[in-house]
Amino acid sequence: MRVVSGQTAVREQLADLLTDESRYIEGVPDKVFFPESDSDIRSAVETANRENRRITLIGARTGITGGSVPVDGCIAISFSSMNRILHVIPEGSDTALLECEPGITLKEIETYLKNPEGKRFFYPPDPTETGAQLGGTVATNASGARSYRYGPTRAHIEAVSVVLASGETATIKRGSFVSRNEALALVTDQGTTYLIPLPSIQQGPVKNAAGYFIKPGMDLIDLFIGSEGTLAIFSSITIRVRKEPHFLSGLTFFPSRKAAFSFADFLRKEQQVCAIEYFDSTAISLLAEHRKELSIALPDFPPKSNAAILWEFFEDDVILFEDRVERWESAMKECGSSIDATWAGFDEEGSARLREFRHAVPELVNNAIARTKTRFPIVRKVSSDAAVPLERFPSVFNEQIRVIKQSGLHYVVFGHLGDGHLHFNFIPGDDREMAQALQIYDQLMAIAILNNGTVSAEHGIGKLKKAYLQKMFGEESIGKMKEIRLILDPQARLNPGNLFD
Repeated sequence: MRVVSGQTAVREQLADLLTDESRYIEGVPDKVFFPESDSDIRSAVETANRENRRITLIGARTGITGGSVPVDGCIAISFSSMNRILHVIPEGSDTALLECEPGITLKEIETYLKNPEGKRFFYPPDPTETGAQLGGTVATNASGARSYRYGPTRAHIEAVSVVLASGETATIKRGSFVSRNEALALVTDQGTTYLIPLPSIQQGPVKNAAGYFIKPGMDLIDLFIGSEGTLAIFSSITIRVRKEPHFLSGLTFFPSRKAAFSFADFLRKEQQVCAIEYFDSTAISLLAEHRKELSIALPDFPPKSNAAILWEFFEDDVILFEDRVERWESAMKECGSSIDATWAGFDEEGSARLREFRHAVPELVNNAIARTKTRFPIVRKVSSDAAVPLERFPSVFNEQIRVIKQSGLHYVVFGHLGDGHLHFNFIPGDDREMAQALQIYDQLMAIAILNNGTVSAEHGIGKLKKAYLQKMFGEESIGKMKEIRLILDPQARLNPGNLFD
């Protein structure tokens, strides 16, 4: 196992491990371990315990909450060398289980599943950033465009093997440990039993990636999914994949935000729609301005392109898209658009091109932040991840836009319109605007909480959103979550600074 020791060596050799896409920086580890097996992970944990050091877990650093950013003087564990598929277990003709190491990326899984010589499968949650490692997406219960239909990561995890802060190990299979009498029991491979009480904590009605998942009758595995590395370290993860249907997609442009939202209302009522992604005029302008920086060639946008929706539909033996075209054309016309104002992704190449378009927007935002940070080091990405119940979404969105426009800050809006989960991205130009962006962000989170929403629907809390987690749940509920953590990690060594102070 490779180990880099000493802060000077870490700074010189591993500077890229000190931050993530948020561009937030906190400290420098004293040692960085690159395990290749669960026994290597246990060795790193034993070193941390012997030296009384905290442990930061580092994935692909694609997150935007500082979750993988190390604290000063810690021991860091990077999973870049644990990137194999360990076992493939077929389940009939339409599903299979893949046991993977936590450092494998979503792109590597996708490439494996698209073996042209065999049946093609896909991993349904579809987080946007395919460079993310599987362990990081499970740690944050990540979601993506297709999560509108298939649900977030949690719905597709069948087992996890973990290393606890004590160095003990356990394998948790879905359905094997279900809560009874308001408690969960975890039995390690070494024979230790951890009894975990389940307090009453209101989770809210929307998709949520903020804090621990806790509810009556829950499965033990769901406590670890979304816990952001504060309860245990994943050494392997078993995911369920599905036979890939025929996906068709399109990017339809609209003359206004209102028109796009109306078309989204239509799509929500349609069977077999998998994704409803939104791009505001701000996102379209950003793409137009920086099209030369993109790895894909963009055609000219249709006239009056002030908003766009990227939709995805899957066909089966019963329902074909060609049977729906006339109704869809009519709906587009009613919303001021048309098939002619739609970029089609009806084959694999076209669909991949539209997915690249989707990914290009956050990448351009990240690039802009990186450029500004060279002149103003305190500048970092400020991006909302809030979601509210769908019936409240229109009024909440209008209120949030009103607050942002009053600030005069440069911002970009895009995201998962299907379930009322859009991202407001600020691009501050200097230190003053950075401070202003944080103030506006406070107001956006307050609006979401007031409307029974979550402060994080897919990216997690990390180190940057702890104050909002506290406001969302309140001191008493946060205290109960901390009590759960201390049962499994009495010294609070794992991923310090994530979720809680």
